[in-house]
Amino acid sequence: MHKHSPSWFMLSSKATAHIRCNALVPAVVFTFVALCVVCLRWYSRAVSKAGGLRMEDWLVNVAMALSIGITGAVGGELHLDNENDLNGLAQSKLSTVLKLVFCQSIFYHLSINLVKASFALQYLRLFFHVRPVVYACYILLLLILGAAAWGVFGVVFLCRPVQSYWDITASGKCINAEDHFFTTSIIGIVLDWAVWMLPIPVVGRLKLPHRQRVGLLFVFGLGGVVCIVTILRLVLVHHFAHRGQVTKSGTFTLIWSTVEINVAIICASLLVMKPLFARFIPALVSEQPLSAREDARIWRGLTGLHLLEGGSLVDEEKQEEDRRRDTAISMGERSARRIALPARARDQEGRASVRWSW
Repeated sequence: MHKHSPSWFMLSSKATAHIRCNALVPAVVFTFVALCVVCLRWYSRAVSKAGGLRMEDWLVNVAMALSIGITGAVGGELHLDNENDLNGLAQSKLSTVLKLVFCQSIFYHLSINLVKASFALQYLRLFFHVRPVVYACYILLLLILGAAAWGVFGVVFLCRPVQSYWDITASGKCINAEDHFFTTSIIGIVLDWAVWMLPIPVVGRLKLPHRQRVGLLFVFGLGGVVCIVTILRLVLVHHFAHRGQVTKSGTFTLIWSTVEINVAIICASLLVMKPLFARFIPALVSEQPLSAREDARIWRGLTGLHLLEGGSLVDEEKQEEDRRRDTAISMGERSARRIALPARARDQEGRASVRWSW
C-alpha cells in the first residue's frame, strides 16, 4: 500500500480485481453510442449547406477522442487485473495501473470541460441576438476554463515530484486527493446546471410545433440526466469510500465518469443534428412533410441562424421583390402600384382613400 498515493479509491491493490470488469462494459457501450452520434454529427455538417466544422465541433471531436482514451485505459487496467495473483498486483504492475489512473483523471477533466465549452459556443451562435445570454456565455466560458485548469493541473501537481503519483518507491508528498476530487466534482455540478439552465428561458418563449417541442424537451432531458449523473458520481463515491468499500467506490467513479462524458457528448451533438433529421426523417421534426425551403425558414426562426448559405435569405427576398415588380409591369397603373407597394404602404393608402371618400 502506497501511503502517498493520490488515488485514494485505489489504495488497496486487492480491490482492483473487480473494478475493471464492471466498469469496462458501461464504458465501451456508452463510448460506442457517443462515437456513432458524433459520426452522425459530422455527416450532418457535411450535408448541411452551411458546411464546414465550427469551433464547437472540434471541441466535441477532441472530447470524443479523450473519451475513447479513457475507455482504452480501463481496458488496459482490466488486462493487468487479469494477471493479478492472490497476493495482489506486483509493484511494477501497480505502478502501471496508477499511471493509467493518472491519464484517466487528466482525460476526464479535459473532455468534460471541452464538451461544456462546446455548449457555450453553440449558445453564442444560436442566441447571438440575446445580449444577456451572450454575456452569460462569456462568463460561463471563463468559469469552464478555470475549472479545466484546476482539474488538470490539480492532478498533475497533486504529488511532488510528479512521478511519486505512480512510483510507490519514490519519496514524495501528495496533497489530499479527496479534497481535489470533491472540489472538482462540486464545481462540475454547478457548471453542468448552469449549462443546462442557461437557454431554457429563451427556448421556453418559442412558438414551436408539437414535435419540435418534444425534440427539444428530449435533448434538454438528456442534459438533465448529465446533471443527475454528476451528483450521483459524487454521492456514491463519497458514500462507499468512507464505508471502506474501495471496490464499489472505484467502480462508481469509473462508470459514472464515462457515462457523464459520453451522454454530454451525445447532447452536444443532437443540438446540431436538426438538418439531418429534417432531411431523412422529416416527420420527426415537423407536423407534416415540409419542403426544404419551408424547413429552412422554420429552422432559421428557431435558432436565429442562417443554416443555409449566408446570403440565402437575402436572395429569397430579392427574388420575391423581382416577382412583384414583374407582375406590376403586366398590370394597370393602379393595380400595379398596389402590388409593388409593401403591405404597410398599401394599408396606409387604403386608409387615406377611405378618409377621402368620407
